[in-house]
Amino acid sequence: MSLDNVVQTYKNAENIYAKGIETPHGRIQIVFDVIQKNLDKLTQSHPKTDFIAYGKALQGIVILSGSLDMEKGGQIADELNELYAYCDKILREYLESKNTKKLEEVQSIISGIADSWAQIEA
Repeated sequence: MSLDNVVQTYKNAENIYAKGIETPHGRIQIVFDVIQKNLDKLTQSHPKTDFIAYGKALQGIVILSGSLDMEKGGQIADELNELYAYCDKILREYLESKNTKKLEEVQSIISGIADSWAQIEA
């Protein structure tokens, strides 16, 4: 394979991986996708803990919380921030209790917010 072919293959793979990253809306959608994917991994690996998936899910929630514009977002931003803090707390409790109901609760909350986010036109 020539160097040009290798470079083109890399660029194509990079473009597929980064789909949606060109807009703020798309970047947040990627974060939702990462959280949901890793919550699924945690559920599948239960009762063992996939610490990489756990860390990615927690970090995704931190990113969502940090992305909120608290001044412009008003009450919606406040409520989302509270939901993200709650999800963070519940995920940390899951690590201690290994109660899958906690994962299901976080999955339900994140899924609902992600579905609403997906309906917003970028």
